[in-house]
Amino acid sequence: MCCGVTFDERIHTWRDWGLNLVSIYIPMPDPKNQIRDIPGGDGNIDLTEINGRPAYNDREGVELAFDLIDEDYKVWFMKYSEFAKEIHGKKVKMVLDDELDHYYMVRLNLDGQKTNPVYGEITLSGTAEPFKYDHVASNEPWKWDSFNFRTGVIRNLRDLVISNTNHTVKILGAGIDNPPVFIVSEANNLKLTHEGRTYVLKVGRNRFPAVRVGEEDVTLTFSGMGKLSIEYRGRYL
Repeated sequence: MCCGVTFDERIHTWRDWGLNLVSIYIPMPDPKNQIRDIPGGDGNIDLTEINGRPAYNDREGVELAFDLIDEDYKVWFMKYSEFAKEIHGKKVKMVLDDELDHYYMVRLNLDGQKTNPVYGEITLSGTAEPFKYDHVASNEPWKWDSFNFRTGVIRNLRDLVISNTNHTVKILGAGIDNPPVFIVSEANNLKLTHEGRTYVLKVGRNRFPAVRVGEEDVTLTFSGMGKLSIEYRGRYL
């Protein structure tokens, strides 16, 4: 079977469209450099890492090139219109066959200047969000078919019961820091303590920007009683 990519977990470029992936280019995101001039002084002030790390722009210049071998031009143009309907200009999830445990969020266009029916060439180009993401979040059912046994991390943070005897939770770290979401279904004076600060957890979705998980594992301490799931998805350059 030829390699390819999957869009929105339903369309595979080879199995569904007969597109042979020839090349793929996903650039690194440019950092958002924050340089401030010092009026009357030497040099500049570099605030790029004022929050502990650089922020990043979208990945500009994503490009996927395919071959579509079909001698019938009418069929070729029909398929070309089908590709346009499903992909052109839309924001979609993209999973590479060689990297099933992560996905990219992309917005791609059918590149008319690099698409040629005579040679059966089709090119998608556009942008991607700065990060690639874990295919499975910590509160979602695990998918063994996409698990990488060399680098993968299993997090099962669904339906956690908080009590006097069960009040700490470890979140395994991954990549670029990211705040988890605490989805509370039951709460009786339920609170979260992290790095000396205490946060009140209410029924529903709770997110605290100062509570972040990056490369290092994070252990959270709870008080009170309740039931919750923690939604955390690793993201990477």
